Amino acid sequence: MKTRILIGALLIAGSTVASAQSMLKVRLADNSVINIAVDDRYFNKKGTSVTMGDLPPGRHRLTIYTVVQARNGRGREQVVYSGKIETHNGNVTLFTYDADNQQTDIQEQDMNSFEQNNPPANSAPGNLPQPGSNYNNNRGQQFSQPARQLVNPTLTDVKIDQLKTRVMDKKTDTERMKLMKDALSSEKMTTGQVSAMMDWYNFEDSKVEFAKWAYPNTVDKENFTSLENKLTYKDYVDDLDNFIKENSK
Repeated sequence: MKTRILIGALLIAGSTVASAQSMLKVRLADNSVINIAVDDRYFNKKGTSVTMGDLPPGRHRLTIYTVVQARNGRGREQVVYSGKIETHNGNVTLFTYDADNQQTDIQEQDMNSFEQNNPPANSAPGNLPQPGSNYNNNRGQQFSQPARQLVNPTLTDVKIDQLKTRVMDKKTDTERMKLMKDALSSEKMTTGQVSAMMDWYNFEDSKVEFAKWAYPNTVDKENFTSLENKLTYKDYVDDLDNFIKENSK
C-alpha cells in the first residue's frame, strides 16, 4: 500500500515538472539573420527568427548574434544584444530587438494558439536535458493554463513623439521628470515604451526614478526586468532589481 502511494506521488510530481514549460521566440526589428544563446547554451539554428521550446519558466540570460562580413569574405558572428528576459508557464514570449535604437519589444502569447500557427520544425532544438532538470520534450502536450489577460496600452507612438519634443526643450532631468509625470499620469504603457523614455534622461538616478514611477502603469510588468539593461552602474541595477522583486510579490 505504501509503495502504491509513493508511486502515485512520484507520478504527480513528474506531471507537475513536465507542465513547467515556456517558449521564447527572438527576432530583430530589421529581420536580419540571427542566432541565439539562452543561459549560455548556444543554438546552431540561424534564421530571421529563432524559437526555443521546452524552456523552464523564469528569468534567463539571452544573447543575440548576427552574422557580419569579415574582410576575408567570410562571415563571423557578433553579439548585438545581451540581457535578461523572463518567461512564464504555458506562454510564448515574443522578443524583438531594434539594434539601431537599442529598444526591445516584448509580448506574450498562449502557447497552444502559438503552436497551432507555427510548425514545430521552426523551433530551435535545445541541448539534451540533464538528469533532474525541468525540461520536457513532449511538444504535443496540451496546457490547461489560460493566457493572462493583458491590458492594452493607451500610450501611442504619436503621443510619445509629441511628448519627446516637449521634454527635449527642458534642460534638467528635474524639469523633464515633472513634465513627463504630469503628461503620463493617466496613460497605460509597455515596458518597451518605458525603456525608450528612460533615454530622455541624462543621469541614471533619474532613469531609475522614472522607471519606478512608471511601474504601476505598465501593462507588461513581467518584462520590467529588461530595463536593467538600460543601466550601466551596478548600484542602480541592484536598486531597480530590488524594487521589481519587492513589487512583484
